[in-house]
Amino acid sequence: MKQPLLEVGRILNTHGVRGELKVDPWLDDPAVFSCLTRVEVNGTSYAVRSARVQGRFALVTLEGIHSIDDAVPLKGRVALAPREDIPIAPGAHFVADLIGLDAVDAETGKIFGKVVEIHEFPAQDVYEVLGEKRWMLPDVPEYVEGIDEEAGCVRFHLAEELGQ
Repeated sequence: MKQPLLEVGRILNTHGVRGELKVDPWLDDPAVFSCLTRVEVNGTSYAVRSARVQGRFALVTLEGIHSIDDAVPLKGRVALAPREDIPIAPGAHFVADLIGLDAVDAETGKIFGKVVEIHEFPAQDVYEVLGEKRWMLPDVPEYVEGIDEEAGCVRFHLAEELGQ
């Protein structure tokens, strides 16, 4: 079952004295914070009053957080947002939905592990798959044939140089 709330970033610090928060976004674009209507932090739901981009960070103001004293307890916490508030391109997938999917050999149909993590690197993402051994598979067409969330799997082409 898909999670109704997705992690969207970690609150790094306060920004100024009026309760604005500096957030390290875990989204493709920090500007997505301006699309969010609500976030949940440490079990409390807050309406997003404003969001703006500063470099690679988002500066976010939440309803009910009016001063630095209100903001400090949120420092270091993870912010979550409703799945439906987060725009996603057609054919794209949320990382949270890929974790735990079966890793299937596209040639044989054999399950050889589960996706346990997706590492984001500048060149491309890398799927970490754990089975009888640990696999690090780049998210490029030569290795990833496709993702089928409904079937619960990611189909990989395993090259001979990877030990198959």
